[in-house]
Amino acid sequence: MTNQFFRQVILGAVFLISSCAILNVEAAVPIAINAYAIHSGGQIVYRYQILNNSSSVIYQVTLGSQESPLGVAEGGLPGAPWSLNQIYWDAEVPLPLPTSQCKPFAGMDCKVVLIPEHLPISSMMSMTGLENNLIPPPTVFSGAEHIRPGMLSSVAELYIPPANQSTGFLTASGTVYLLDNNTKNPDGSVMYKAEIPFTKLDVIAPTLRVTLTPATLTKAQRGKRVPITATVTVSDNYDPAPDIQLVSITANEVLSAGDVQGATLGTNDRSFSLVAAHKTKNTTARIYTITYSATDASGNKSLATATVSAL
Repeated sequence: MTNQFFRQVILGAVFLISSCAILNVEAAVPIAINAYAIHSGGQIVYRYQILNNSSSVIYQVTLGSQESPLGVAEGGLPGAPWSLNQIYWDAEVPLPLPTSQCKPFAGMDCKVVLIPEHLPISSMMSMTGLENNLIPPPTVFSGAEHIRPGMLSSVAELYIPPANQSTGFLTASGTVYLLDNNTKNPDGSVMYKAEIPFTKLDVIAPTLRVTLTPATLTKAQRGKRVPITATVTVSDNYDPAPDIQLVSITANEVLSAGDVQGATLGTNDRSFSLVAAHKTKNTTARIYTITYSATDASGNKSLATATVSAL
């Protein structure tokens, strides 16, 4: 009798654990909004792609929107990212974005709305299946412009001036709207929409390498100003053109005015001049340390240094 009781207790615990595990699986929304950014044509392009592993068709996506329990939009994309066209600033209705600013999902139109009630102005981008805009709406949808179960959407792009770059474009959240009744909430109710935080895909800093020519200043050059050329090589897993900047030029001793000339810090400056150690002041080599940075459009940053020795 005692053994049977313990067997029942163990079986009951296993059933309870299994039930909780199933609930946790169901509670997770099987949809992802993947996001990353690249530099392109003097602008920052934020890219979004929906992974639909649910059992439902997605017919609309709103990026940057979050609804509070009171129904007030919060957590929008940082504003005003569309300041390159100020007619959007006071928009109260969605306005179409030209393809130069937004490349929507295949078969979907792309609109932006700014929310002036918030300071600073926040915004959100909405993409809707074209068939949903027909009047009257069709009774049967073709599904050609929807994100069907088990599929990745095409890539949506936002073209943003570099001055408006913000991590908010990669860390906000969006809302997906489901067309059918195939996906359920944990309580068994039908899931018509879901708020999903962006998944920031690009989290690895660029690979950066710096070499300097010449790397050694000879004794015959002491006291002279010598042109230096930096060769910078960079690669990134997402961004084809990370931002390169000259961060600093330092030395192992106090530098005098004019020892470094023609260097503009904070820019992609790859040529400057360094003065070799002065004859009367130096008995050991002066070592210049030059530091560059590489920052991809997703905000990942790496540093690399190289040295020039003045004998």
